[in-house]
Amino acid sequence: MIKLLDCTLRDGGYYTNWNFDTQMVQDLVTHLDLAGVDIIELGYKSPVKGGKYRKCNDRFIWEVLEHKLPVNAELAFMIDAKDFIKQGSVDYSLIDDVIHERDGSPFSICRLAIKHDEIEAAKTIGRYIKGKGYELIINLMGITTLTDQQIQEFTSIAELEPTALYFADSYGNLEPKQVEKITSIFRESGVDVGIHTHDNLGLAFANCLAGLDAGATYIDGTLLGMGRGVGNVKTEQLVTFLQHSRGYEYQSAPIQKFIYKWMKALHSTYNWGFTHNYMIAGMKHIHPLYVQTLQSSFLNSNRIEDILVNIEDSSRFDQSKIEEQMQPKVAVVIPARYKSSRFPGKPLAKIKGKEMIIRVAEIAEQAVGSVNVYVATENEEIVDVVKKYGYKVILTSDSCLTGTDRVAEAALEIDADIVINIQGDEPMLDPNDINKVIQYKMCYPNHVINCMAPLNVRESVEDKKIPKVVASIDDELLYMSRSAIPGTKAGNGSNPMKQVCIYAFNREELYKYSSVQNKTPLEAQEDIEIVRFLELGHRVKMVKVDGSSHAVDYPEDIEVVEELL
Repeated sequence: MIKLLDCTLRDGGYYTNWNFDTQMVQDLVTHLDLAGVDIIELGYKSPVKGGKYRKCNDRFIWEVLEHKLPVNAELAFMIDAKDFIKQGSVDYSLIDDVIHERDGSPFSICRLAIKHDEIEAAKTIGRYIKGKGYELIINLMGITTLTDQQIQEFTSIAELEPTALYFADSYGNLEPKQVEKITSIFRESGVDVGIHTHDNLGLAFANCLAGLDAGATYIDGTLLGMGRGVGNVKTEQLVTFLQHSRGYEYQSAPIQKFIYKWMKALHSTYNWGFTHNYMIAGMKHIHPLYVQTLQSSFLNSNRIEDILVNIEDSSRFDQSKIEEQMQPKVAVVIPARYKSSRFPGKPLAKIKGKEMIIRVAEIAEQAVGSVNVYVATENEEIVDVVKKYGYKVILTSDSCLTGTDRVAEAALEIDADIVINIQGDEPMLDPNDINKVIQYKMCYPNHVINCMAPLNVRESVEDKKIPKVVASIDDELLYMSRSAIPGTKAGNGSNPMKQVCIYAFNREELYKYSSVQNKTPLEAQEDIEIVRFLELGHRVKMVKVDGSSHAVDYPEDIEVVEELL
């Protein structure tokens, strides 16, 4: 008889720090129970710090469930053997702190996760847990790092008479033939066999079927595959298959309702799932938290792969091993278009005897060093001037729609994780603001970064040259316009903010931005580049700066800038 276990809260907690909305958990238990799922694992019982579902305190779980257990499903928790082994011995006091007697607990099953070198200690822990009245399931982790002999040694733990022996495809690199072989070895113990699969190679579902065909009777998954690293086989996939192909009395409809109500939003926030680098990690037995940590940073995919393949002893996660490599490569790219409609030749206009594009490059140099400063232009005369001053220059096509498109084209030739765009007509920018934008991009890697500042005394909210900013209370860009916004019924609003043209992107954001053939509708109407990001669905974080700079839009602006300088 097949037993289907869902561990969404336990494995998904690696993204949420084991904190979940109470209503969501209530709905989860209800809908999984209606679907016929046999066991619902609500999280860990652990002495290690973490959210409420890292602890699964009995009283807390009773309150969440309003003292109502599911009708058919059993509730389970997991413990990790290493959390209870101190100086080579089992610390019973730690177990007693988090696991009370079965009588009065909402849980009936304890899953004990172990590694091969913890077998003897696990036997001691397992006996102690069974003595408290719980059913015991034992999960062997890191199965693909073990020899056949070591796998055979693990089955000696069957002496505890557990409900099932599981093997976990911790690195997601098992293939169906290996699953069949391991299942056969486990079955020789005379105990039911279970399998927990990860999807690094896209084989999680196939491996579950191979396990079932080889005689495994326990399988588990998570909704939408939510789990550490790339994630797991999908519970809804297992339910649908068992219902329609194997004739089991599972029901997929309740699960689909729950997924649409809760899981879609979680996936949008945490974005787990297959990536090239998770596949690399799986094949090389690299702990999934390395990839999860690196992918949540600002590093591009190629940099991540380079770091992964050079990690020594990567089977256990140690963030200190990648801290140094995680420092970003930052480049400032200054788009400089000669054929400006308002001011032809503007980048070469001299301000107090020095070409404006060089003044801007010198500001960028103060922020990131000259080796990381690039000028992107379509004009050979600008190329010659920039090279004369010793700065790097990239000759781009003459068909770039905007300055940001020019930056995107230039970025293809630059090895950088963060690309900063500063306008070539902003000779009064503060280099400290550039560094501030870099820090914001590191803190908000999934946002485009832009700057805003109050209008100064020389500027009017009615001036069409100045883009005005409307942002949320947490400085998310809502809209930007050359019109006087925001406004009131009586007229213009108070304290209008203007755009300051320092931007931060990653390579993927620039690629998506420049992939359009024409300006997007609102971008074209407003003639403001950043609006395209909003229309393409990107989030934009606005950084407040003092706004004392003055852009050069027309020849008469040169005199203003010289006076201010």
